[in-house]
Amino acid sequence: MAKIELGDIFEIITSEGKAYIQCVKIDKVNCDIIKVFNQLYDERPSSIESVTNVQDYYFIGFALSAAFRRKLVEKIGNIPLSIDFELPKYMRDKHAIRGELIGWHIVDVNTLKRQFVEKLSAEQKQLSPIGIYSDTLLKEMLERGWNLENW
Repeated sequence: MAKIELGDIFEIITSEGKAYIQCVKIDKVNCDIIKVFNQLYDERPSSIESVTNVQDYYFIGFALSAAFRRKLVEKIGNIPLSIDFELPKYMRDKHAIRGELIGWHIVDVNTLKRQFVEKLSAEQKQLSPIGIYSDTLLKEMLERGWNLENW
């Protein structure tokens, strides 16, 4: 089986269409980080570059190697990460008590230090969710049109 490399583009099939993800960090200890392009397609686009031009995307932790080994995703190509690409420094997580949203945690991904905020600023609404997502959860998110704005 081919080795996963930074920039690899993978297709994941959902009940609503084909979605695409890109490997942006390989982590043998914790979890790989992927960029999820939040658009579904009926057919695979003729150019994978067009897939990565989508402006609606987010980053998540994902067991990419395991999903690839289990054939839950299909590698369709590679688009090298830009020279100035940087992983997000901050991500966010809901803070709920007994199912009621109290606010948000803004998490420094390097130190895992959390800062509580009751209401997100416009900039904070663009932060990706922290955590590790399964292929099932990722598919569900894509199928229901989940994005950072409506989270």
